[in-house]
Amino acid sequence: MKRIFFNTCVCAGAALLLSGCIEETFPEGGAATSDQIAESPIATEGMIASIPTIMITNYLDLGEHVDFGYPGIMGANDRLAGDVFPVAQNLPGGNQYYDRWQAWLYPCQSSGLDAASGWSMLHYLNYYQFIKAANDVLATVGEEESLKESRGIAKAFRALFYLDLVRHYDPLPAKAPKLGNYETQRQAVDGLTVPLVTEASTVDELRNNPRMPREQAFEFIFSDLDDAEACLANYAPAQKNLPSLAVVYGLKARAYLWLGQFSDVTYENVPTGEAAYRLAAEYARKAIDASGCTIMTQAQWLDPLTGFNTVNAAWMWAMIQSTDTVLNNLLSWSAHMSLDAMYGYGYLAQPGIPSNLYARIAANDFRRLSFVNPERDWSAFEPYTNLTEEEFQTVAAYASTKFHTAGGEKSDYSTANVTSIPLMRVEEMYLTEAEAVAHYDAGQAVSLLESFMANRAPGYKVTAENSSGETLIDEILFQKRIELWGEGLILFDMKRLNKSILNSSNNAPSGARVDTEGRAPWWNQTIPVSIAQRNEILLTTNNPDPCMSYDAE
Repeated sequence: MKRIFFNTCVCAGAALLLSGCIEETFPEGGAATSDQIAESPIATEGMIASIPTIMITNYLDLGEHVDFGYPGIMGANDRLAGDVFPVAQNLPGGNQYYDRWQAWLYPCQSSGLDAASGWSMLHYLNYYQFIKAANDVLATVGEEESLKESRGIAKAFRALFYLDLVRHYDPLPAKAPKLGNYETQRQAVDGLTVPLVTEASTVDELRNNPRMPREQAFEFIFSDLDDAEACLANYAPAQKNLPSLAVVYGLKARAYLWLGQFSDVTYENVPTGEAAYRLAAEYARKAIDASGCTIMTQAQWLDPLTGFNTVNAAWMWAMIQSTDTVLNNLLSWSAHMSLDAMYGYGYLAQPGIPSNLYARIAANDFRRLSFVNPERDWSAFEPYTNLTEEEFQTVAAYASTKFHTAGGEKSDYSTANVTSIPLMRVEEMYLTEAEAVAHYDAGQAVSLLESFMANRAPGYKVTAENSSGETLIDEILFQKRIELWGEGLILFDMKRLNKSILNSSNNAPSGARVDTEGRAPWWNQTIPVSIAQRNEILLTTNNPDPCMSYDAE
């Protein structure tokens, strides 16, 4: 029997000041002034480094092993979307309940994501602690010209955090068959996003801090990105855990893609509909060109020692672990997402792909080799895994070997968990460009998609029936679901495009077998009641609770 060890740890530097429950905004003593920071490059670098560090070390003490900052959020996102779930089923040694993202796997059968539940804290609380780290930098560097690159870095990070928050909490229409008043409650908060907290926010303001309307939220995000674009025009980060100009362009592409869906809404200061889609395509292309990145090769993708654990020429932005940021054996991405992790949950839960998605992957598409085939053929799997043939006997069909531990290490977590995790890859930008263009020029979009797919499935052609309209967009989205499987991003596309979860008849585990009618209501996340009680305007303007809204097996 495998034993899983948990070592108690304290996260040094975890930010404790939150939106709605802040006792003080800035340190009153001992803080360096802008002039002092300007005279100390090491101090500036330390402040900047605190942002990517808190992303991978933030620990909320929620009582579950997925509580490890931004990567924990990524895993929750993909389970909410229904594209990642444990496939171990009843094979000896495996169990679906070893997947610790339980609340996000089974919202049909538990109230774990309701506002009163502690699990609603994972997204909301983490993001505002990340934002505080960025705000602390901005409060210190100010408008100092010599520190403009630090300001640009902090604003790019803050834009990422707010863009994610807005997309999580923007309450888009969703059917909830078992909740008769869901849509009525949702309409009451339609268009509201999240409260704004900046480096200038006062305690009194935060005690009565309403959710920003969508237009205001995007005005703020674009103001941060515009300033970051100017500040980082000539900046090249030493490591890819800090944003570059190309990343700023990529964030703009993500933001415009979200706004493209609102073709029936006109805002004064931000574009929607086709105008937004055109800008999404423009900035995706700018990101590609500015990045200098190249699309991952088959060898890079399937390498059992470095595959999706090491920054390569395709990665624009990444979370980079060091031995100092490895919290313990279980509060780690690899421990949950890698089959190599014999010391953790990965080998036991076996995160995998829905069988109906796998079946759509072209036979000559090498990404298919990231998953155990339905026949569980060891000879087909052996070149891409660090498991032995004996260890493979307990691995189920459709389990993924995409994410590897460092060097394929299977037992020493202090080595195995020192991996990098992608935040933005250039492939996302190619597919973003193709989808954005598809909304106004199907012929060009087909060419873009076929050009990209030549790197994945030689000879790929868009069929006549998939060459325009919603079928073309769905084909692009499908390729994006395969390309970015397990990277925590596809939820936003599924929600934006009002796509359904279709897992009732595939290999989803018991409790997650559900078909939704368009977007799932649990994609509109709820603000935790414990937060709202300290910012009472949120008590009456929260998103409705989404759980128990569908029947599932």
